Amino acid sequence: MSDELAALGVDAVDAAGSANALDGEGSGLVLRSEHRDWLLSVCGTFSLRAEAHGPHLRVATRDRAQVTRIVGAALAPQALLFDLDGVLADLSRRRPLAAADDLAALARDHGVGVVTTCPRRLAESVLERYGFLAHVGAVIGSEDGPCKPDPAPVRLAMERLGVERAWMLGDNPSDVTAARGAQAVPFAVTPLGIGAESHLARLRGAGAVRFVDGVAELRALRGA
Repeated sequence: MSDELAALGVDAVDAAGSANALDGEGSGLVLRSEHRDWLLSVCGTFSLRAEAHGPHLRVATRDRAQVTRIVGAALAPQALLFDLDGVLADLSRRRPLAAADDLAALARDHGVGVVTTCPRRLAESVLERYGFLAHVGAVIGSEDGPCKPDPAPVRLAMERLGVERAWMLGDNPSDVTAARGAQAVPFAVTPLGIGAESHLARLRGAGAVRFVDGVAELRALRGA
């Protein structure tokens, strides 16, 4: 597990009983990473108690497998999952909200899945209309089992893509709750317009770890 963490640019040592650990009492692990603040946010959304100690991060567990899963999800997602309505397209106004080129760029290095409460046939028709479908490896619709906020459809998307680590971008608290339950890092589209402030509060309350303007900004974060 230490080798996996090192490959992600993270050094982990025992928080107590190690000459390399930070000064002070406490158990758990100390993580050294240039992504301290980002890892702190992701630990919080996965209910792993963590706190900053100078330039480092202390987590309240010595379970390196758990830490490796969370760090891997934060820094090296194997897949990117998207809600359909409100993220990739505006179904009521019949227009795309993302560019096919952005999705194509992300698909070059990641599995791409769509998790929606729409029937799969409708979702695939919309994705085809806007040039998205060719870049999507899994479409999970309403007939595939419980809908969000149940984590089952997010887990199913990850299973069909053959991945263990993912980010998910949604626009509703149900997307965030489903992602968290499936151990996918939950992103949310920044709300705009009337009611934006209250909607933002609901997304934060559900555990959204970061807000972005849309797929293009997510592409920038992944360096695609």
